[in-house]
Amino acid sequence: MSKFIIYEYNKQNKDLIVKELEADGYAFISVPLTDSITIKTEDYPKAKNGLLIDISMVVSDDERAILYSRLVENMMDYILQNHLEDFLYIIVNRRYTYTVKDLFGYRIKEIECLERYFNVSIPENTNIVDIKEENFEKLMTSIRYELVGHSKYKSMLEDELKKFRVFNKLGYQPIFSTLIMGKSGIGKTELARILHRNLSPIEPFIKINFGNYSDQNALSSLIGSPRGYVGSSKGELSDKLANSKSNVILIDEFEKSDKSVQNFFLQLLEDGVFTDSLGRDYNLNKYMIIFTANVLKDKVAKKFSPELLSRFNLVYSFSTLNLEEKDEYVKKRLAKIRKDIKEKLNMDVDDVTIQNILDFDYLKYENMRDTNSQLMKRISDELYPILYGKK
Repeated sequence: MSKFIIYEYNKQNKDLIVKELEADGYAFISVPLTDSITIKTEDYPKAKNGLLIDISMVVSDDERAILYSRLVENMMDYILQNHLEDFLYIIVNRRYTYTVKDLFGYRIKEIECLERYFNVSIPENTNIVDIKEENFEKLMTSIRYELVGHSKYKSMLEDELKKFRVFNKLGYQPIFSTLIMGKSGIGKTELARILHRNLSPIEPFIKINFGNYSDQNALSSLIGSPRGYVGSSKGELSDKLANSKSNVILIDEFEKSDKSVQNFFLQLLEDGVFTDSLGRDYNLNKYMIIFTANVLKDKVAKKFSPELLSRFNLVYSFSTLNLEEKDEYVKKRLAKIRKDIKEKLNMDVDDVTIQNILDFDYLKYENMRDTNSQLMKRISDELYPILYGKK
């Protein structure tokens, strides 16, 4: 039996892929949810050099994938029998690659990266270990500027990341991890977002929030339950890793995790690898995992074992921003939004409007989410009438 090549793509890149390949004489279609499909190349005049057939819709859940598997195999046979491999390409969103492998593994020659195969110009995705020193310095500059306050932590973080860049290459340390404690809304999750924006700007952000989990079956929710068990066979962490090449993971509200989950991360931080419930292996070498916990420093020993705490490269407790830092946060946040308004809405926000927006007592807020919410409301009050013709 002849085998077939499937081309996987990152959903985040879809618009770039379509734009670039359509300019090169390729066309795209999505396989509809029908009992049969007939591919007539004459129906696609824009497909001068090739037609890319997206099967993502028919494999987007397990039951649907099984139901339409014969349809996909018929397309494979048609392409092979008519020697159309260089004109008709079956493509799939990368988040469904495992489903495709499970169903058609015996028919698949290989899974090829669509972006790489067609030389699509995609912004680079990288990790903290392999970036050049000048890019590492730029990253640290971004952290120092964008993460307001917490100066001692930022200094310690730089030292620990430099150490990680050395010892990962020596094979001693597969994963960098930090546990950040403190009250809600003081910037604990911001570090992960800054790292992600700088290292993997076009990849989906990988975030697991244990505030959404119940204690019962939490580990199954994380890495999936074995086939045959009631409930989803996919775990949230497994699914998000399959759908993103970002090397930054945010584990939020980690204090709400149960012992089985904490033991899982204890082993993961030591080995750098794990196997999910379906037997799929994940290698997290060169990853950074940012854990946050809404607990104070004196309570951390009650939430996490000494063994787990010793696995983290850096454990630190964030404090509430002081008045000067709050002022810095608001002005930097407003400057960023002002820049986005200029670039995305082609509007200039004058200095008088900026002063009107800032005319509220933002120093009274302890939680930066409350500050940001009030800031956004004031910006909206100024811009809405202009955008929607009320002035």
